[in-house]
Amino acid sequence: MVQSGLVHGDLSAYNILAAGERLVIIDLPQIVDLVGNLNGMDFLQRDCANICGWFRSRGLEADEHALFAELMAHAF
Repeated sequence: MVQSGLVHGDLSAYNILAAGERLVIIDLPQIVDLVGNLNGMDFLQRDCANICGWFRSRGLEADEHALFAELMAHAF
């Protein structure tokens, strides 16, 4: 999504479905433009924090800052 300039805006682990080897993102009504929306970067950071927090709560290492940086590298 980031490569297309889009941010979910309210991403959680419950909005990501596993379909075999694919991931399917659902609940897209609040999708925003990463650059066109003044809050786009903040929404992406929040999405990263939500996802990484979910994985950390299950004992896995997940760094929202590293994820955000990786996504930004793919965005532009």
